[in-house]
Amino acid sequence: MLLSRAVTPLLAVSLLATSSEPTATVPPPRAVVAYRPNGRLIALPVRINGSPARWFVLDSGAPHTVIDAAVAKQSRLQVLSTDSGAGAGRGSYALRHLAPVDLAIGSLRLRVSTPVAIDLRNTGMQDPAAGLVGADVFRRYVVRIDPIARTVAFYDPATYACPPTAAVVALTSPADRLYVDMTLTVNGTSVVRRMRIDTGSEDAASDNLVRRSTERRRSLQGVGLGTPYVDYSGVFDSLRIGPYVIHHAWGASNDRPAVGMEILRRFTSTFDVPAGRLCLEPNAYLREAVPAPPR
Repeated sequence: MLLSRAVTPLLAVSLLATSSEPTATVPPPRAVVAYRPNGRLIALPVRINGSPARWFVLDSGAPHTVIDAAVAKQSRLQVLSTDSGAGAGRGSYALRHLAPVDLAIGSLRLRVSTPVAIDLRNTGMQDPAAGLVGADVFRRYVVRIDPIARTVAFYDPATYACPPTAAVVALTSPADRLYVDMTLTVNGTSVVRRMRIDTGSEDAASDNLVRRSTERRRSLQGVGLGTPYVDYSGVFDSLRIGPYVIHHAWGASNDRPAVGMEILRRFTSTFDVPAGRLCLEPNAYLREAVPAPPR
């Protein structure tokens, strides 16, 4: 959720034997919404209780839908209680639990029963965000992100079928966070990690395994909620997600392994949480280099 940004070396991508699921044609979506890139992140136009649209980031790493504290105050949203939370950075941040709100994401209507207000001014995003669309939408709808068309489509879980050409990867969602197994390789040693899927992060993949890389550097990490800090980034020999292998990929060290938009943007990704599956279709970004962090 809201990690750091990075920038460019050489990469190769290989495809292992694909596993696709023969299915019927994809049903029509409930809504398709054009998004605006916010760096590597996905900004959607969202209306709060009928107000004019503001730009929210689609963040699968957020267990609640978040409204920026200043926006919540301007919108006169009712505060029920105060609390603290932990994010990508160190330490904690203040949050306020709000009364339920009605959100409109394009033509999609979403009742959010447990929104929270957090100050999002210093989260390191390229453009300020009025909020984060989190687990509420992933729990209720099948969410399909197309980075080439720059659209997000929302489907009814009861009738959705993955495209026949998609690679289907098991997806788990304990405590409203999304996870997928990936194989990480550093210095010829491979490990399988349960990686948190974080569309609110611009990173590729992050795991403490990169501390063992012979090619590493210290860089700013934990940019997002909480306090940023300096730690090691390094090179994964390869990252495997489903049948796809991405070589020479820079990533950050992290006690909580995660995969972010630098990897996910290489696919049309469909998150079908009710069915426990992630459907991946590679796109034109697949073979782009995974960037090194800035010095």
